[in-house]
Amino acid sequence: MKRAYHDLMEQISVPGGLNDRVLQAVRQEAAGVGTRRKRTALRAAVCAACALALVLGTVRLAPRSAEEPGLPQLTYSFGLTAYAADIGETIVPNANGGLALRSGTGIWDPLQGYFTGCLFQVTGENLQKVTLSVDRGGLYRSETRKALSNDEAQALWQAEENGELVCSVYGADEGAPMNADVMTALGSDVTVDYDPSASYGFWVPPEELPTASGDMKQDTWDSIDTFDGAHLTVEATFLDGKTETRTYTLSTGRLRLDRYENGTWTVLPQLAGDEEAYVYGIYAVSEEESRWFQWPVEGSNTISLSNPFGARWNPGGQGKTVHNGIDIPAERGTPVLAAADGTVTETGFDTERGNYLMIDHGDGLTTLYAACSKVDVNEGDPVKAGTPIAAVGSTGRSTGPHLHFEVRQDDVPQNPTAYFDADVRSTLRMG
Repeated sequence: MKRAYHDLMEQISVPGGLNDRVLQAVRQEAAGVGTRRKRTALRAAVCAACALALVLGTVRLAPRSAEEPGLPQLTYSFGLTAYAADIGETIVPNANGGLALRSGTGIWDPLQGYFTGCLFQVTGENLQKVTLSVDRGGLYRSETRKALSNDEAQALWQAEENGELVCSVYGADEGAPMNADVMTALGSDVTVDYDPSASYGFWVPPEELPTASGDMKQDTWDSIDTFDGAHLTVEATFLDGKTETRTYTLSTGRLRLDRYENGTWTVLPQLAGDEEAYVYGIYAVSEEESRWFQWPVEGSNTISLSNPFGARWNPGGQGKTVHNGIDIPAERGTPVLAAADGTVTETGFDTERGNYLMIDHGDGLTTLYAACSKVDVNEGDPVKAGTPIAAVGSTGRSTGPHLHFEVRQDDVPQNPTAYFDADVRSTLRMG
């Protein structure tokens, strides 16, 4: 299946200065450095390998009872953390519990399916078993075996020939010790004894592979799109017999890369704009933890291409400009809607924001609506999600009618796109 915005964003490409380590990994894949295969399998080297870690075993101390206030009670929880395996860097969830996951270097085998290279690990203390299930596609176990002898490599190739696994054996130089990425399909539901070294990934069975187009990049994206709208469920069983389950909604798309001053990169849950670095990947959100907003502009689903959320380099590379929200172009006078229930805490005008208002949604979460032609609510007013609160305008520092929309958690700017569910995000356009 294809996401609606794929064709509309075909003109977007990766800038030449994209992460040197990512490019190096891709070049190595393209050159087939030291790779030896017994059976034809296509390594999809779209970008660097990625993984997501399910962090299990966070300990919280709580009184056991009113009679025993000093006795701690151990409870456990878990969440998702993205991990780029090739460079050893971790990407934490955003404030709304969402996580942008880079698509990885995978293996496409016509007989055994597509092994995406997007991996996750289960980590924590006092774990006994882990149950993983996905309602579309399947899962596989991945492991890297190092310093293989020639006999061990031959055994892997024979196992692959027998249809037991898929592997890629490689070495830096001729005659040097060999390493291997070994992938074993598990199906869509698996319960395993806890193994802290185990990695699991998303797998497209051969019968679910999309029809090949001949375009390697598009075929890879179409295969990853198998998981668009899917749900990953994780159940952890601890040594005391207690269990905890969470479900994550998955969506796919071109995710924007943002570069830190130290040269490292992070992935944002936002569509890439013109001349912006991007990577195709999966956005995973915990259904139990996330809070969802209604789209704030009636009849408009466009995000300004020229001024998206976050820091961007100024022309000529001289410093950065930070944009704390997104701009949503619309006709002057278009109704602006409250994104969620809350209370209006501030209204006003200044030369930067024009006519604006702020809404407090509780638990430190606030939204800002600016550049309005008028504001129709007052400080202290309660509002419901979808209630008209203002009208689109071009006041303040503005070059045309639009809504400037911000989301803050504890006064820290957040990527607003992360606060809309997959159904809303799938309709968004960059323009």
